[in-house]
Amino acid sequence: MAGSLEKWERKWGWLVLLLAVVLCLRLPSLFEPYWYGDEGIYLAVGRAIRAGAHLYSGVHDNKPPFLYLAAALAGGSLFWFKFITLTWSLMTILVFTKLAQKVFTERSGVVKTVVWVFALLTAIPIWEGNIANAELYFLLPTMGAAYLLWNKHPDLKKIWWAGVLLGLAGLFKMPAILEAGVWPVVWLIGHEERRGWWRKSLVLAAGVAVPIGVSILYYAAAGAGKEYFAAAWAQNLPYLSTWKAGGGSGIYSLGGRLAAGVLLMIPLVIKYKSLGRKGGIIAVWGLITLFASLLSGRPYPHYLLQMAGVVALATGLLIRGERAEKAIAGTFGVLIAAAFIAFKFYVYPVTGYYVNYAQWVTGVKTKTEYFGWFNPQVNRNYEIAAEIMAGSTPHDRVFIWGDEPMIYPMAKRLPATKYIVEYHIKDFKGFRETIYSLTEQPPKYIVSFGSEEELPGLAELLGRKYKTEKMVGNAKIFRLSAVVSWER
Repeated sequence: MAGSLEKWERKWGWLVLLLAVVLCLRLPSLFEPYWYGDEGIYLAVGRAIRAGAHLYSGVHDNKPPFLYLAAALAGGSLFWFKFITLTWSLMTILVFTKLAQKVFTERSGVVKTVVWVFALLTAIPIWEGNIANAELYFLLPTMGAAYLLWNKHPDLKKIWWAGVLLGLAGLFKMPAILEAGVWPVVWLIGHEERRGWWRKSLVLAAGVAVPIGVSILYYAAAGAGKEYFAAAWAQNLPYLSTWKAGGGSGIYSLGGRLAAGVLLMIPLVIKYKSLGRKGGIIAVWGLITLFASLLSGRPYPHYLLQMAGVVALATGLLIRGERAEKAIAGTFGVLIAAAFIAFKFYVYPVTGYYVNYAQWVTGVKTKTEYFGWFNPQVNRNYEIAAEIMAGSTPHDRVFIWGDEPMIYPMAKRLPATKYIVEYHIKDFKGFRETIYSLTEQPPKYIVSFGSEEELPGLAELLGRKYKTEKMVGNAKIFRLSAVVSWER
């Protein structure tokens, strides 16, 4: 018995330690304030779903449904949303460990290093590993798909299930689907693997299509098919072109990035045999995930998380790879650095994040000071939320004219309209629909961060039916007048 335990500890003790470290690194995320805008949107949408609103037709955002369902499972609570993310991330590390063991067989030291790199990239704040974004979630199915497909001659059953996993990943966010393109390219240029290329590629594509097709049929049956297809899929391509990085021309345009990717793929096709299968797959996978990370041209660091798995595997090549494999890993690193500089990606402070948490826990900082470190506006938003909660019931609706969606879950109140934030109303031309909803069913509170004239009819509605209750910083809190409330 003692010998078996010792053997188990030698084999898996390092992984238990790693998971414990990740747990400690993620612990502060459970106690973050409501500060990150996208999380505010997910939680507001999740609360609306829990209350019976139909996703896309009744409450809107421009991603596929799975992330909102996770937020709904969390009950619109940031703590539970972060807890689900923490648990999901630990499972992702376990799946990635299996993949790393398959890639670097009989090289336990390399496997340990590779898994540590992956775990740290996805846990610490530098690439927003502490935030509940879609990239962190779709890593689990994409790593699972890679594990199934890494075999030299995967059977059609494994290819099918890998496709299903990639389709499920796409239901968190569309760029995950691009990783389905890795394997047909590998099979095509891999010479020995070319046999049955059409059949394997079609089975993979069918697997990807099934979850997405089922989701389309589900929302169509729910009466929201048109809205779902437009918001989560069709309108995402124009959305990708709205950010004009570097002026939006040349390499900074979507076409320019695509052309650059194709050009970089050409030498891989020519030299694939000399790279070896391991180096070739990592090269193709790295290039496609780099393109996926740059798809929108936006400098948000969580986009880079899609590359976490291939970056970690490339690290293994640098440590113990053949000469050609090391060259591939080094070239990939140079490309990431060049993209990082060219697209002006920013990163979040790591040391400051943990020091801030430690100072709060030990009493060096007050709660207000702790919250303020994340964003100077956080405490203002908490004050607004407290005012709303004091003057309304959980059944009352609220409308925020601005890009501060965190106030909805902070105040535990539902949005009064389909759109959660000002930029959605503007981007998706929801002016008339929004003002109609506000006029027909005036919410108990409207919070405005200025520029009411940019929503035609809002200033008039505020003048007729609302009174200014309080100014908090640059925000005006308007309360529905008692007369109007009684009349309705």
